[in-house]
Amino acid sequence: MKKRKILTIIFLSFAFFLFSEKSKISFSADTVKASISKNRKVTRLIGNASVRLNSLTIKADSIEIYGKDYRFVNATGSVEGEDKEKGFSFKADNIEFDRKTDIVLMFGSIELNDTKNEVKITGENVEYKKKAEIMIMRFDVTIQKKDIKCSSMFALYNRSESKLELTGKPSVKKKDNEFKASKISVNLNTEDISLDGRVSGSVQEE
Repeated sequence: MKKRKILTIIFLSFAFFLFSEKSKISFSADTVKASISKNRKVTRLIGNASVRLNSLTIKADSIEIYGKDYRFVNATGSVEGEDKEKGFSFKADNIEFDRKTDIVLMFGSIELNDTKNEVKITGENVEYKKKAEIMIMRFDVTIQKKDIKCSSMFALYNRSESKLELTGKPSVKKKDNEFKASKISVNLNTEDISLDGRVSGSVQEE
């Protein structure tokens, strides 16, 4: 039993050095299973799994890191994470991260908190292009900033410009005012709203 514990400690120390120095990844977990052969590099983290990739931290029940230069990260089960540099945090059932393209895919019951822009987002499918600061959201999407609440089946969110494009039965509510159309564009900073297609709405006089 003592020999097994010593071997585990040695392996974990080696793995941490390998990732942090060559691939800029550090990790921890209750159990680690890995194949470091030339043709098949896979590391599985099981139980209280955590991975740090530069400013992005991901925690989950299990995480798998694989591919050439450990390009892909797949996390499942009670996934949560934060990117302090980019200014957002998230929760999801499952995420897939491609380190080469810098694209994060999120699935399941998703909660996103854009702390930089004070925007909260929920949905079932999100594709986040980190370099471009673009989020593509699908299915039961809601986006809220202060008094403005937007909902639609599909949405494109430009974080750098704080702009939204909503399609698929979109609606925008601000206090007692509500707008619906085939397509709605919203500037979350200026609160300007553009309606296209079949438009309807209600406005409450102050």
